[in-house]
Amino acid sequence: MTSPGVDAEPGGSVGSTIRFGLVPWDTDIFGFPVAEIAELSLPPGTDGATALGPFLAWCATHEVRLAVCRLDHDRLHESMALEEAGFRFIESVHAPRFELDRPVDPPDRTLRVRRARPGDLEALQAIAASAFTTGRYLVDWRLPPELNHRRYAAWVGNAIRSSDQVVLVAEDDDTLVGFFIVERRPDGTEYWHLTAVAPSMQGRGYGLRLWRTMLSRAREEGAGSVETTISAHNLPVMSLYARLGFGFAATRMTFHRIFPERPILVPSA
Repeated sequence: MTSPGVDAEPGGSVGSTIRFGLVPWDTDIFGFPVAEIAELSLPPGTDGATALGPFLAWCATHEVRLAVCRLDHDRLHESMALEEAGFRFIESVHAPRFELDRPVDPPDRTLRVRRARPGDLEALQAIAASAFTTGRYLVDWRLPPELNHRRYAAWVGNAIRSSDQVVLVAEDDDTLVGFFIVERRPDGTEYWHLTAVAPSMQGRGYGLRLWRTMLSRAREEGAGSVETTISAHNLPVMSLYARLGFGFAATRMTFHRIFPERPILVPSA
């Protein structure tokens, strides 16, 4: 998903930087205001509650229920400041990357890949609503699981209508195997936003076949590399990327803050 626009705000102490704003995407889907800290840099020794005071006040004004921040793995001072301000660590994420100047092992049987059509939307949303079981919105027990399923289903619909992202459907004969949401970036990188094998097709070897098909396709279309982001909780997919020869960049840490500190009830659709 592309990053939401954020409103620049001053930090709460000298030498600190904090940029934050509402996330329109999740706010619309969840039915309550969701905010993101897009940039956080704090001098050593900074008190977290003081530094994040303006942000917390802004959240109160905008009736934010969920705030999210993602930091590089070595930003331990900022991570402790977030915890002092009521944030909780939720997950680590990895950024696998494959340079396409290397050989790509062909799949043992190529799947047919085509661009999704409007008539595919219902089936693709059903896959998206059930295939992702390790995301941060499921790991965080304070959030109802329905929000996770609703978010991924909406993602597919938005991507089909997007001018930047392309939804690609994979089929074995006439059977829907899975889908990829991809974006070709200005530097020649193909970014895989969302990738899924239909739950009914899992455990049958389609993962390796589909990923190899997509790597071959990216190379044939002139991409210089492929990148994606995966949760450290998703061990089977991490193993798949390692088997394919992806390199793993440094991890990032994800934090959530719930306002107030109680479980969120799922709003009606």
